[in-house]
Amino acid sequence: MSDGPHRTLNLRQQWKQLLKRAYQRAFDSQDVIDAICPALERDCAWELPKEFVPALRASCTQEEPSLFGDSELDPLKRSCAGRGTLGSIVDECAAQALAEGMTGEAAVQHALQQGLTDRLVRNARQMEEHILRESGDRKAAEVRSRLSRAMTSAPVSALAIKLMSEAASPNAAPPKHSGLDDGVGLR
Repeated sequence: MSDGPHRTLNLRQQWKQLLKRAYQRAFDSQDVIDAICPALERDCAWELPKEFVPALRASCTQEEPSLFGDSELDPLKRSCAGRGTLGSIVDECAAQALAEGMTGEAAVQHALQQGLTDRLVRNARQMEEHILRESGDRKAAEVRSRLSRAMTSAPVSALAIKLMSEAASPNAAPPKHSGLDDGVGLR
């Protein structure tokens, strides 16, 4: 007997925890929401070097464009090579924000928020596909519904603002219920 199909998912542990919360009805919608930002933050800690956000900020606040046509974001791509795709996605979002006329802190926040949202959507699709293969259409539709409601309510913009001022924590975790009143809510 298995603990659920989330155990065999080919994602990092924090994403398996998110899927476990979306899969099991014992977790309410707030529990699912609470697991999203820690999963994203741990991905940032794993895939983005510590100098990434300061370099992103420096490139987005640059006054004069390069005379040789090289993007100031190219060193960011090189610093994230081999660490995952999150850095390159944030880099592309920053380039798009700069092309749309955003500059400074607004461009940095926009790039981080869009990159984190992209990662969340991609992983949610992977989780849904995994549940579809392992548990069938009905359960996959239920998980998709719970994840999509949680994704619209998750404070991804607050996480982007947090990452602008401090490094991502590799130990970020959703809150644990430890009190007697923290159990499954009565409906």
